[in-house]
Amino acid sequence: MGYILFFLAVNVVAQIPAPTPPPQPYDSAPKPAVISSALDPEARAWSPLGAIPSETDMPQRNLFESDHAFDGFTGPFSNVVQAKDPRSLTEARLIFLENWSAPGTPVVGAGNAQLYALALRLALTDRLQVFADKDGIVRLSPQGGSSVTGLANLAAGVKYAFIRDVENQFIGSFVLQYEAPTGYANIFQGQGGGLLGAYAVFGKEFWDHYHALIQFGQNAAMNVQNSGYFMTSAHLDRRFGRFTPFYEANWFYYNQNGNYLPTLGIEGGGLLNLGAGNVVGLSYVTNCVGFKYDLTKHAELGVGYEFQVSQPRMLFSNMLGAQVILRY
Repeated sequence: MGYILFFLAVNVVAQIPAPTPPPQPYDSAPKPAVISSALDPEARAWSPLGAIPSETDMPQRNLFESDHAFDGFTGPFSNVVQAKDPRSLTEARLIFLENWSAPGTPVVGAGNAQLYALALRLALTDRLQVFADKDGIVRLSPQGGSSVTGLANLAAGVKYAFIRDVENQFIGSFVLQYEAPTGYANIFQGQGGGLLGAYAVFGKEFWDHYHALIQFGQNAAMNVQNSGYFMTSAHLDRRFGRFTPFYEANWFYYNQNGNYLPTLGIEGGGLLNLGAGNVVGLSYVTNCVGFKYDLTKHAELGVGYEFQVSQPRMLFSNMLGAQVILRY
């Protein structure tokens, strides 16, 4: 409920006039309006300050080209498997994640883990996208034990933008995602019948270059061996040319026990489903701070630190990540 109130507040704030910026001492002359990157792809992140075009102003879209009508936005960084960008994009996302578990964490103790992954997304139209957002290699290094390495489950799905309001820079999408039990058992993957996720995600630009994203939905276990949970993610950023700092929060509320590890009592958030029991009623809450930087018109770098703010401590509690996105 708190995240829904957050997004409603963003829409109210969007109606408040933006604060008048102070005069620039080095250049007091009025500047011409900048053509939006939606009209001129060459402008993209280098000049994201212009008037928003109407739908009829948009240039003809090439086959599989990303939707460039919302180029001021930046997608979510944390909760890498389930947090979605509401836009229809064609991109490859290279992901690295380092985690340090808290002392006393079941399974790993004060150990660590690394994730190396590649997420792929294909825009079929400016509203419809298919994606493969979970794959890659996980390396778990428990305290006092030997490291193990294995393949994670594969997850893929489809996303459709049922709201695409270019003039008001407001977009909403519905997402279906299935995580298949294809991973390795040594990293707690491959059990059960997988997870089916259904989400709604909304994005809104407000004031000058501020953006908010909110997502919520259920991940239902397809077999009693996996746990299931409701999740929601919120993202807030402010673009400064190529540089975009952001803040994010994620909440996982477990409402289905698994019986693969029936007495474990902790879970792996959106990254690994351990199939744990004794988790119904638990909340896993994380915050994330970081930034994204547009390297070129088609390449983006992201760096962020995500940390758990709830109890008990879950498998992943302190995560430093880096992402490189190559976008068409």
